[in-house]
Amino acid sequence: MGSPDYSDGCMIALYPPAELAEELAVDGGLPPSELHVTVAYLGKADDIDGDELRQVVAELAERRPFTAKVAGLGRFTGGDKDVLVALIDSPDLESLRRDTLDALREHGIPVPREHGYTAHCSLTYLDPDEPAPLDRLAARDAEFTALAAVHGTDRTDAELSHPIADVAREAFAAGWAMSGGPMTERVRVACGTAMQIATEATDDPDILRATIDLGRLEGMWALLFQRREEQQVKHTKLVGAAWEPLIDRQAVTTAVDGFRAQMGLAEARGPDWSRVRAEAVAAAKKMLYALIDVTGFGKLRQALRDAIAAGRAEGVVNAVAIAAERGAQVGLDWNIAFKDAYRSMERLDELWADADGWLARTLDGAAGDLGSALADGMEAGLTRDEMIDAAMDILTADEGAVAFTVDWAMTTAADEGALALYRSEGVLQIDIITAGDGRVCSSCIDAEAGSPWHIGDQPRMPLHPSCRCCYAADVSLAHFASWFA
Repeated sequence: MGSPDYSDGCMIALYPPAELAEELAVDGGLPPSELHVTVAYLGKADDIDGDELRQVVAELAERRPFTAKVAGLGRFTGGDKDVLVALIDSPDLESLRRDTLDALREHGIPVPREHGYTAHCSLTYLDPDEPAPLDRLAARDAEFTALAAVHGTDRTDAELSHPIADVAREAFAAGWAMSGGPMTERVRVACGTAMQIATEATDDPDILRATIDLGRLEGMWALLFQRREEQQVKHTKLVGAAWEPLIDRQAVTTAVDGFRAQMGLAEARGPDWSRVRAEAVAAAKKMLYALIDVTGFGKLRQALRDAIAAGRAEGVVNAVAIAAERGAQVGLDWNIAFKDAYRSMERLDELWADADGWLARTLDGAAGDLGSALADGMEAGLTRDEMIDAAMDILTADEGAVAFTVDWAMTTAADEGALALYRSEGVLQIDIITAGDGRVCSSCIDAEAGSPWHIGDQPRMPLHPSCRCCYAADVSLAHFASWFA
């Protein structure tokens, strides 16, 4: 089946993304690189000035990228060949077609009028009596981000971009820079959203000011989450450094030997694995809870208490930063604020009780991990030395129970710190804000959507381990004047 040769033709067209073109291409049909949606076919290239055509396309490209719908199959008949096409539907495409005809007319470029316009993407050419290679095409989106001027074999793409889009991008970037925050995926997504909003509200005289404010806000959130992450990493290392010296290989060896002896491994035949696992966890707990009496346990307790204090302090600073942003007050010195808030935690005896509670969780979590390793080792037939090595690996792993518990403890402390500040300032309602990252789950989204919450009725944060959502509310900043430059 031959395809007509249009290499000497001239048109303005849209080309689908490469991935979509690969999906639409059919065996024996047009190659993916040639699939396109003609906006206006102009006849022979020799009859059209190429520079003039490219100028038209450059002018038409001053619009937002848009998404059309691949809306099924069609078969055009009446010529020497039938044409199997994917039908394309979009009001934006209809608008582009009208603007294209107007622009061509203004530039003195005639448009052939032999046919009406049905937006489509030609897939293959068929003999009139030839069956189609497919009888159904599932609906899907087609995103168009560029408009092409095709003049013979020369194709020039112009990216679709509203005139205000670049200005809005610069305004958002200026706001982000004012915040001092990092460039994160959440900030990038917000920038795209801000540009789209700006292009849809070009008549609003305050739209660029609002875009700057949005950039500053997203930058503040990025800085907030970055600081929390940095504190998590710092104190996880400190707690881990206090934990590792407590994990004595001789103590682990004694625990492994006792477990093996109790299980009677040499004579065991067809053991009850549920009982084995229970005994393994019991042996692990006995060993780990003995650490409470080991020299150096006090350093571990202090390190965890410091981590909780840092989490609380960061939560307080976060709450003030959010309130400052909402009140359009600039100049917060995050480091001064954190040091001041952290010093206030020195007098909180309750943090020792919190530390003891999280230590118990750490020991229980490590015992569960160690018990599983011992039971798995027995089931796998590991030797004594192999079981000891596996146990040491579990207890000293960077991503083990210690890191998990420190993360959870500090996140909880940050949320409690913010909540305590809001209560002390008489706040009655609070919002829940998600971090906008891969750790946001459906519960996080529901909690954010349910905002505002009356204090006392809100979901208790964090909603899950590694949760980075936080509380937000308006508060008077009079008590925190020393934190602002």
